[in-house]
Amino acid sequence: RKRMGKRKAYNVHEKLELIHRIHAGQSKAKISHDTGVLESTLRGWLKEEYKLRAFVMTASETEGLSRKRTRTASDAPLDTTVYNWFVQERAVGTPISSPIVKAQAEKFCQELNGDNNFAASEGWLDCFKRCHGISQVKISGEIRSADSEAASTFPDELKAYLEEEGFTEEQVYNADESGLYFKMLPNTLAAKNDEKKSEGFKQDKNRITFLVTCNKTGNHKLTPLCIGKSRQPRCFHHTNMKSLPIKYKNSKKAWMTGDIFKDWFFKSFVPSVRCHLPFKRLPEKAVLLLDNCPAHPPAESLKTSDGNIKVFYLPKNTTSKIQPLNQGIIVNFKKAYRKELVKELVASNNSITNHLKKYSLKDMMYLANKSWKSI
Repeated sequence: RKRMGKRKAYNVHEKLELIHRIHAGQSKAKISHDTGVLESTLRGWLKEEYKLRAFVMTASETEGLSRKRTRTASDAPLDTTVYNWFVQERAVGTPISSPIVKAQAEKFCQELNGDNNFAASEGWLDCFKRCHGISQVKISGEIRSADSEAASTFPDELKAYLEEEGFTEEQVYNADESGLYFKMLPNTLAAKNDEKKSEGFKQDKNRITFLVTCNKTGNHKLTPLCIGKSRQPRCFHHTNMKSLPIKYKNSKKAWMTGDIFKDWFFKSFVPSVRCHLPFKRLPEKAVLLLDNCPAHPPAESLKTSDGNIKVFYLPKNTTSKIQPLNQGIIVNFKKAYRKELVKELVASNNSITNHLKKYSLKDMMYLANKSWKSI
């Protein structure tokens, strides 16, 4: 006896495509011959055309077209109202969690139906999310908090300022801080197909802060500054600090402070700039673009006595949009560092966990310096 093949389930998009071909003048017999769909099935889809198109209008367009069943919500007006509210809120970046969706649904039900007994259950929420293609995502970055208007007008203001002051691209610098968990490995990994769950180990969350600086042309990348918690880490014993490839400072929480930044500006940034610019046959004048981090001192206190080297602050809440180093440079620096760390782990004769236990702040500095130079 001949075994029948597995029946194919067609989604809404595929059904509407075949219905469109029928309306375009193709015969059902021809379409049936091309696709293998029975003529009786095509006639059934034609009868359901209004229902199919109505379903696409009520569900998310992308998710609705990929659905194979057109089952709609039992309370269509409520479902549509909640979804329209969700779309409007997400369009302006409002973070919407599952409990908020359920609470808003109960509120809308009261307003639409006067029903105080409706309780948005987990089952109702799951059906709503599946119907409209909604999933939980992790919030990252600050771009939703950025001042778009200030970010759009600032480039013209900066250009006018640089022209007025006579700064060339070689004399325009940017500095920015970023945290780095220098021992942390990825939390996703390769595993065999039959592994249902992969057991991990406690990640080392030793965090440091990096301050990286370069000019607009990229010809001058200053030695990074690393900020840790310990004043004299054990790995630095019997080490000449001046011989390290990266400068080191400490603070209570390994964050940038006003005193550390001011010390770096006058003792590292200014001398480095004055050493670099004469090689380019340029006057010893420069401007450092900074964001409005609370650890950055006022602009009046960050300039040389002759006023030739100074800072210029970006507008508030625009870092994620117009901070030069935030447009991929720091991200690529961290990627390069992770790549170098993985290379070292692979080359080691010890296990990964044992190697990381011995991996010190001093070791990190050499890898970070190599990574920064590669950008």
